[in-house]
Amino acid sequence: MYEDSKKKYIYYFLVYILFLILYGLALPRELFDPYQQKLIFILGIVGGYRYSWFVLNNLRAYRYKKHKFRLIRQEEERCGKEIDPDHLFLLITSFRISESVTIKVYRDAIKDAIASGYDVTLIASIVEIAEERLIRKIFIHFDPPERIKLVITRIKGTGKRDALAAGYRVVANTKNVDFEKSVVAVIDGDSIVTPGTFRKCSRLFGLDKKLGGLTTDEDSMLIKPPETVSEYVYLYWYRLRFAQRNISMSSVALSDRVLTLTGRMSMIRANIVAEAAFVQTVQADHIAHWRLGKFSFLTGDDKSSLYHVMKAGWKLTYVPDVMVYTVDELISSNFVLGSIQLMTRWFGNQYRTNLKQLQVKDMRHVIGNFPWYSIFDQRITKWMTPYGFFIAILGSIQWGTYVFFAYVWWVLFSRLMMVFVYRLSRKDLHPLWPFFMYYNQLVGSFVKMYIWEHLYKQGWSRQKTKLKAGERYTEWYYVVSSNGMLALKFILFIITVGFVVQLYTFDDLWLYLHFLKEVVT
Repeated sequence: MYEDSKKKYIYYFLVYILFLILYGLALPRELFDPYQQKLIFILGIVGGYRYSWFVLNNLRAYRYKKHKFRLIRQEEERCGKEIDPDHLFLLITSFRISESVTIKVYRDAIKDAIASGYDVTLIASIVEIAEERLIRKIFIHFDPPERIKLVITRIKGTGKRDALAAGYRVVANTKNVDFEKSVVAVIDGDSIVTPGTFRKCSRLFGLDKKLGGLTTDEDSMLIKPPETVSEYVYLYWYRLRFAQRNISMSSVALSDRVLTLTGRMSMIRANIVAEAAFVQTVQADHIAHWRLGKFSFLTGDDKSSLYHVMKAGWKLTYVPDVMVYTVDELISSNFVLGSIQLMTRWFGNQYRTNLKQLQVKDMRHVIGNFPWYSIFDQRITKWMTPYGFFIAILGSIQWGTYVFFAYVWWVLFSRLMMVFVYRLSRKDLHPLWPFFMYYNQLVGSFVKMYIWEHLYKQGWSRQKTKLKAGERYTEWYYVVSSNGMLALKFILFIITVGFVVQLYTFDDLWLYLHFLKEVVT
């Protein structure tokens, strides 16, 4: 696995800090005049909420990892075979993954399955005959003991949801297995487990009979050193995302819940997977939207799994001492276009499930206050960073351009401090992370605004689906109504920010409306 040199990062951070100091000293004194302090107060209202939420999540994450989960792990280690699973199912889905990655994924999964000592059924849900031949060759090479079986199920290539459903039905039809004491590990075809993963995770189900599912820590990796700038940028952009995920997961896990059963590697109790309702939810999940009507989910199968398990009231947990590496895709040589495409998919999956979760009656009672509010916060966070950005833009028009330069300094300073806090999540920090963080917050917020109004968009172009003649009006309605709602909300947002920075007043708005009335009449 490729690892970059860490020593040089120290010098980059020192240069960054020196630049911050010089930048701060160069800011004009007008910023500290009493009149201009109004702007600082205005920014501080929203900023105070976001930074408080950031600190709270990091404190909760620290408490979970250093106290609650440490006690859980100690108890697990004290227990004997009585908490071992009756059977372990490994469901790996893949479609046109490179041969080198497939070999490493199955090699490490088989090796850890052998080392676990459990009865294991490895289910490979695939599409093409070439993948089947390769998987069988890898399995035969390791010559595993008879307690480890290989089952290959092939589908027509109709999507990951169908691939998972086929694998789940293999689990449900398995004979002579105590499903309540068995677990299913769901693994992506580009996810590489580390030694001890299956044993460390599966025993937690025996420790807590109310545990329905779990997921682990993740990080991004490359099989070989990055050959282009784009590969390098993608790698550390992904790694920042996983560092942030580690904090978020640990924080919510303090309340015995998580916000996603990540498709890269998660485990679910087998009796849940064997339920017909669970399989149906994963294969044919859908949502009823007040404006867009009813439409099916094409992506986000992991969110559908979470929804079913969470709604049923099962406990969910996060395993921070188990790492799973993912060989992440480079979907475009242009980082901006590629990252926007990825965020569109991620946030679309998030918001579609978010809508379903908050539609469930008594969901707050079922999952608890903090997890419920974390779900609710996903809806309002998309306005936070743009609020500060447009305060700075419109504030510069009202009070002077130095306001924008002060905002830039604060962004550089605050994101550096936040990255340093991530030292609790990752030992190795990267000097690009402050820039990636702000990029994710600002550009990601615009993506969230867009996708919230376009929840029906789920990568149709990639799947090359075509609308029937009777659906063309529906597509036209989706586009027009969604773009109209987006434009309306964004205009109201900009007007509100304009009022906040005193760019105009209600009297100005009244005069403008009166002028429009005279023009029309």
